[in-house]
Amino acid sequence: LAIAEAIKSSLAQAEYTVKFDKGEAPRGGVSTYLEHFVEEERPLEIAAFVLSPTEVVIPDPMIHPRFIEAVAVRFGDELVEASPAAYATDQNAMILKLDKPLKGAKPLKFDAGKDGPYLAVTYELRDDAWFISVRNLSAKVALTQAGRQFQFMPSCCLIVDSEGTAVGIAAKKEMPVDDSWKGSPLEWPAMSVAEMAEALEKLDKAVSQDVLHVRLSFRSPKKTSRRDGDGGRTEHNVLGGLIDKNRILVLANLKPKVTARLERIVVRLPDGEPVAAEFTCTLKDYGAFIATLEKPLPGALTISTEKITNYRNKLLLGAEVALRGEKVTTYLCRNRITGFDMGWKRHIYPEACGKDKNLMLFEATGELVALPIIRREKVSLERSWSRKGGELTAAAQLAELLLDLAENSDPGNVPLTEQEENRLAWLGAELQPLNKELARINKVSDLTKDGEIGALVSCVYPDSPAGKADVKVGDVLIRLHVEDHPKPIDVKVEEYGFGSRPFPWEHYDRMPEYYYDRIPCPWPPAENNLTRALTDLGFGRKFTAELFRDGEIIRKDFIVAESLPHYDSAARYKSDDLGLTVRDVTYELRRYFQRTPKDPGVIVSKIEPGSKASVAGIKPYEIVTRVNDKPVMNVKDFEEFIAEGGELRLSIKRMTKGRVVKIKAKLTATTQPAAAITQPAAEKTDELPSSGD
Repeated sequence: LAIAEAIKSSLAQAEYTVKFDKGEAPRGGVSTYLEHFVEEERPLEIAAFVLSPTEVVIPDPMIHPRFIEAVAVRFGDELVEASPAAYATDQNAMILKLDKPLKGAKPLKFDAGKDGPYLAVTYELRDDAWFISVRNLSAKVALTQAGRQFQFMPSCCLIVDSEGTAVGIAAKKEMPVDDSWKGSPLEWPAMSVAEMAEALEKLDKAVSQDVLHVRLSFRSPKKTSRRDGDGGRTEHNVLGGLIDKNRILVLANLKPKVTARLERIVVRLPDGEPVAAEFTCTLKDYGAFIATLEKPLPGALTISTEKITNYRNKLLLGAEVALRGEKVTTYLCRNRITGFDMGWKRHIYPEACGKDKNLMLFEATGELVALPIIRREKVSLERSWSRKGGELTAAAQLAELLLDLAENSDPGNVPLTEQEENRLAWLGAELQPLNKELARINKVSDLTKDGEIGALVSCVYPDSPAGKADVKVGDVLIRLHVEDHPKPIDVKVEEYGFGSRPFPWEHYDRMPEYYYDRIPCPWPPAENNLTRALTDLGFGRKFTAELFRDGEIIRKDFIVAESLPHYDSAARYKSDDLGLTVRDVTYELRRYFQRTPKDPGVIVSKIEPGSKASVAGIKPYEIVTRVNDKPVMNVKDFEEFIAEGGELRLSIKRMTKGRVVKIKAKLTATTQPAAAITQPAAEKTDELPSSGD
């Protein structure tokens, strides 16, 4: 109590009045949630130790100046305005300069020669009062396996001897085991305010030159295609960092299906000049890809290869870089790594003040220490939205993988041609989603979480991977074990289109034409969660399927194989004159319509509203079997037969019902005028429907 009473006159409180800036809530290292100080109309209060008549030391709150309205130091009833003077480089602390001395305050006098045992003095606000705590400073030391030695200290405490003489101040929890911590904070290595301003100005120029706006342009996704978390957008605006004069690291976590549609990459320089770039490769384990610039650009990020834990408590520079529309906004401030977290493959991830999804950390000399980048999910059977932001990641991890891009890139996540875009992997089995009742009937409730996961095999195609592996109808597919994947993947497929309900063919003639593009296909589509996941995994990868059959679990080994042409990837032909698009009949359609490969027919995939085909009553998902009594085996036949022009007789089949539709098409001879529809109503035929018609 005597020591506390003697030190009381050397303790004060720093008061930070914080505010919102451009609608953003204030944030800092001392308190993550500073917004309530604004709401409660009171300042953030921080313990201050008086070092001289006009200087105090406080834990560095690491609040960006844009969120600070005022800074003052209170001693008793007196409040004196203050401003930053210096920032400690190895301690989590800063020096404030007072506009005038505090009346009655007594500066601490440090004696580094005083021996222990020592006491730790802390000054804290609890409930409605500031109180001084004096406790024994335990000699608790630690030695890491790597040889780092340190002793534990209470955070932000004054260390005194048994008589109350100040020996030093600890502004971090880990201090050296030697006597280097002793002495006045005024003797600490520090960066002055002027030096900090100069370093931030240099960093601002470097960031504006090296971190750029990148515009990605994509083909429109097929209307029949599943969305993949990007909403089907045809343009993405993202950030990219120059890694050398010819290459840029684009911070875009694109799934393979989205990358497949990538057509153009344009990098915008600070003056607005566009520079085209060409896709190079996607990083295998991180949500980013590398593009090669069509011309070299000045500058590039210097990536630190230093072990991230060597930056523990060091003073760093932080840049919160974000893209607002097409404008890159950057807020610069000092920052520190406040902790670490062990993550993927035992990599160490730093924790710092700020928004991880926007924050980049730099040394005062400009080397990149950490950047926001998300770890790529290798494969998932769940349709989920990935985080838009990244996790603060040590730059040394990035530097290491850039040395061997061949090993660290994903050959399956690349732009594809429009013809290749819809390629899929397959098992060659159609799957029915489980539910609680199906799981009970098939005696797999305990293996499938009461039907939440798993799928029932309802069909196996001959000569398919499933067929060759002797997968049988009635098997329950439960999960996959993927080579190099850390955990098994539960199988979960979704209901398609109309699910268990039949397609409403009987109401089809009453369907308004403006609904044509919204009608789900009647058959189970080739693309589902499982086939999409296997495609993203990559052709040629090995995996093992776990199935339940006849009361026991069996395993089947597979290699991810590319499927036969399916509806989305089938050859197609569009007739602008008739206003319809047809596609080849693929394997899943033949099963649904009960047709053989020898049966003629192409399927109508699109009808333009108001077109000749629409007026004639042709609907999507009907099959054109003949044109002018000639069997149509594929879209090439269809294109060839309608090119003859004149009156066309189209044999149309809707499930088991057939009819003939007559349409006049343009003649091939240029001297003949374009024809109009002569028979909008369909002729009923007396033919018995057969698989060959």
